This record gives sequence, structure tokens and C-alpha cells, in this order.
Amino acid sequence: YRRFGRLTKQLMSTISAIAAQNTADAQRFIDLGIEPNKVSVTGSIKFDVTLADELVEQAHQLKQQWSDGGKRAILIAASTHVGEEEIILDAFGDTLSQHERTLLILVPRHPERFELVRRLCESRGFNIQQRSQKEPISASTQVLLGDTMGELTLLFGTADIAFVGGSFIPNGGHNLLEPAVWCLPVLAGPSDFNFAEISQLLQSANALSIVGDQRELAKEYHNLLTQPALRQAMGEAAGRVVEENRGALARLMEVIRKQE
Repeated sequence: YRRFGRLTKQLMSTISAIAAQNTADAQRFIDLGIEPNKVSVTGSIKFDVTLADELVEQAHQLKQQWSDGGKRAILIAASTHVGEEEIILDAFGDTLSQHERTLLILVPRHPERFELVRRLCESRGFNIQQRSQKEPISASTQVLLGDTMGELTLLFGTADIAFVGGSFIPNGGHNLLEPAVWCLPVLAGPSDFNFAEISQLLQSANALSIVGDQRELAKEYHNLLTQPALRQAMGEAAGRVVEENRGALARLMEVIRKQE
């Protein structure tokens, strides 16, 4: 808009209200010529996510089954892209050498890649099951492939540690609040431009660790698996970030009501 200011000036003059996620975005609109009294900072409605009681109960039951009553740690790597599964599986292989009963839930971002990722897991020698088959997780299963649609929130609720994909590649990452709302410690790669402010909030609260490669991911897995207190502290911090930033939806609705 700034590059083509002459073309967008008329458009900007017709806008009656701007609801910006943060002060930086608000200032950008003001710099484009929007009158400051038309701009409100409402925050991100992503913080207003809630978990239904039925979903929480279902996640609890699955976690009890898959973790063998809490005897087995569960990792989840979600919304992964091409080139990320190899890094995650290598890190998980290193983790299994010290924590042999750990289960990894691997959830590719795009359903058309489910079969490719399944074959990748098998080629790496992992004992794999598919969520779509709805079978009980056996004690020998190492990787559960999340090859269903609409279950990601549920699967986050079964885990102890979460990695959010789209971040080892220059894709900008995915929604870090999806595991945070479950009070999970969150891990991600360095690419976070799609969720930069949320990423910074979680990092500042010591709820998110940024890892650069397979070695660093394996190291974080080991640290969190061997330090339950650290794992709990990171998870609780993640939950607090979500709670402390709720209310964006109500603020947005207030902006809308003022225009009626």
C-alpha cells in the first residue's frame, strides 16, 4: 500500500475503522494516512481459542492409553512440511537411544503427503501406526502418523512436548498457540514470520524454545524428558501467555458495534 500510495489513498479514506493486532501494525496504517482515531489495537483473536470439556476428556483418555498410564512420554510434531520430517525423525531416533519408550505423533500439514511420510517413516526403520486405522497403540509402536483431518487439536492434547512445523523451512511457521492452550512446552524452528509477535511473547515467557537443526531438537527433547519440572514450568508459562492475552474478540466486536 505504501509503494502505491497514490492508488490506495482514496481507498484508505473510505475506511471507518481499523482493528490492528498490535501497535506496530496500527502505526503502519497511520503512516498510510488513516486517521489515528480510527485505529484500535485489539490483539489477536487466536488467543481466544477455547477447549470444549468433551475434547479435553477425549484427549485425557487417549493420553492414558497411549502413554501406558503415564509411563511413556509422548512427543508431537505437527503441521510439518517437505524437508522437515527427515530432521524430526533423525532427532527422534537420537531421542529413542536414551528414551526408548517414547512415542512420536507426526502430523504432516498437507493430507496429500500422508502416504509419502508413512513410507519415509518405514524407510527409517520406525515401527509405525496410522491414526486413521483407529487401532490401539501397541507397546512397540514408535511413530503414530496423524493421517486424519480435524483432529490436530485433539492430538496436541495427548502430548507432553510439542514441535510446530513450517519453521525449519522458510515458511513462517504455524500457530504456536494450538499447543500452548494445552499448557505444553513448545518447540519450533527459526522461521516464525507468520506468528512473530506470538513467538516473541512465548519466548519471553520461557514457554517456547527455538531450535535450529536436528541436533538442537534432539537436545531439547532430552532436556525436557529428563527434567519434568522444566517441562511443567514451560507448559504452565505457555498457558499463562494464552490466558493473559485473551479478549481480542470482545475488543473487535466493540469496534464493530461503534460502527452501527
